[in-house]
Amino acid sequence: MATATAPDSEIKIKVGKMIFYITCAMGLWFFYWFNGIQCPC
Repeated sequence: MATATAPDSEIKIKVGKMIFYITCAMGLWFFYWFNGIQCPC
């Protein structure tokens, strides 16, 4: 990784990854729900 001069950018990267993973999870969940596939939970 680059030099940790600005911790703000690190927080932005963490938040970005979180949003990315949540979006992927919601997309997959909606895709399965839309196709009528039951959730294994």
